[in-house]
Amino acid sequence: MDRTLLFGTAGVLTVALVTGVLTLLKSGQQRRLKERVSTAGALETPGLQASGLPSIRLHTTESRPLLERLLRLLRYHPDVPQAHTIPWYLVLIFGVLVAALVANMMSGPLSLPLSIPLGIATGLFMVRAIFAFQYNSYVDKVFKQIPDAIGLMVRAIRAGLPVGEAMRSVAAELSAPLRDEFSRMLGDVAIGRPVDQALMRLYKRTELPEFSFLAVTLGMQSQTGGNLAETLDNLADIVRKRVALAKRAKALAAEARMQAGILMALPFVAALAMSQIQDFYIEQFSTPAGQKLALIGLGFSLSGFLIIRWLIKRAGMD
Repeated sequence: MDRTLLFGTAGVLTVALVTGVLTLLKSGQQRRLKERVSTAGALETPGLQASGLPSIRLHTTESRPLLERLLRLLRYHPDVPQAHTIPWYLVLIFGVLVAALVANMMSGPLSLPLSIPLGIATGLFMVRAIFAFQYNSYVDKVFKQIPDAIGLMVRAIRAGLPVGEAMRSVAAELSAPLRDEFSRMLGDVAIGRPVDQALMRLYKRTELPEFSFLAVTLGMQSQTGGNLAETLDNLADIVRKRVALAKRAKALAAEARMQAGILMALPFVAALAMSQIQDFYIEQFSTPAGQKLALIGLGFSLSGFLIIRWLIKRAGMD
């Protein structure tokens, strides 16, 4: 009876989750299309009418619905579908299966009211981990191509081409994924959006500050003038140093990540070794009390591993 209730709850959660995501994606597409049509050709510079002076202020704040915030929590970006190589419904199905499996396994050591929330939390964690891994890999590839893109723009501008043609050369000559992002950005420019605002939209999609630097640079140059090629050359040098520094930080953090993995796996390796030496060392884990202690130890190990990874990530961001 408990297993019937458990699988029934998992089925209801699956239907609700898939229905909610489908509704969100449909409403999000309609809202973005409506926003794109209503703002096509309009300059987002309300301060110009009040002051009469040119401004390069870039407005990045926007209201986010509750469902969109839920997708952000799961690290799924519907406006960057090419970042998620695995279809989202397969990821959700996998998460539901993991949730049902964990809840079924934990229904023995734990009670049913505790095993179901634990299974749901584990499923959500797996879904978020898969989405985050795909998105971070995509953004990392884009990040490594930015210096080449800016360098190509500098060479095109020094050859006498305008900024628009320089960006088209980036979209034509570079490889994916940055080529696709620049093509999408040029599509925004083609419908009347200013270049700096189109770049800020690219910044919002990828969350890479280098695109905001480029947007501010082009916006300032369009308002004040100056040698754009030299400015972009300096920006390319800065971005190239940032990419090199990020690679160095990742290499230095490899040892810490390895230590975290070893600390995570060491208790299980030790338990396996003890089971091969003498069986009575781990006989206590077959009792309900021993199973609860094993679950507590697994929870502490997993928490420590996640905390170490979070600290490494924060150190790399700083």
